[in-house]
Amino acid sequence: MAGSDPAQATPLNRRTRGISLLIEQAARLIYDQKHPQALHPVQWSALRFFSRAGGQTRNVAGLAKYLGVTSGPASRTASSLLKRQLVTVSPSQLDSRSKIYELSAEGFDLLEHDPIHRVSRLLSDLSDEELTTLAHALDKIYVGLNTANTRKSDH
Repeated sequence: MAGSDPAQATPLNRRTRGISLLIEQAARLIYDQKHPQALHPVQWSALRFFSRAGGQTRNVAGLAKYLGVTSGPASRTASSLLKRQLVTVSPSQLDSRSKIYELSAEGFDLLEHDPIHRVSRLLSDLSDEELTTLAHALDKIYVGLNTANTRKSDH
């Protein structure tokens, strides 16, 4: 098939691949902490979710939906935060089978050092036009990836 060999890539394909790799590398640098107590990116995402989600959605099902995973990985992530005492858990008042997660004081303190703040500070240096362009481009990428993942999981 023509064009499938990376060595034969057109300049546009090399350019888009280079941008794709740059996005990947930038995302990795967000979570560059290497110390033993460092959280995994999914744990940071879960902390952010539990800090912002509405009352009855701060459960494993809500976290799973937010992360785009099944309940198993979401449950393991919530449990890991509980073990680290970054969240507390209580029974849901609406559904006895469900548990509601809340950030502990330690969880709120840790969010003050959220690595995503570094990205926010860098973004604040961009012009409004640059931010708008970036937001539109990332939204298209996100929707495209999310649509592809949804189609794949439906099969």
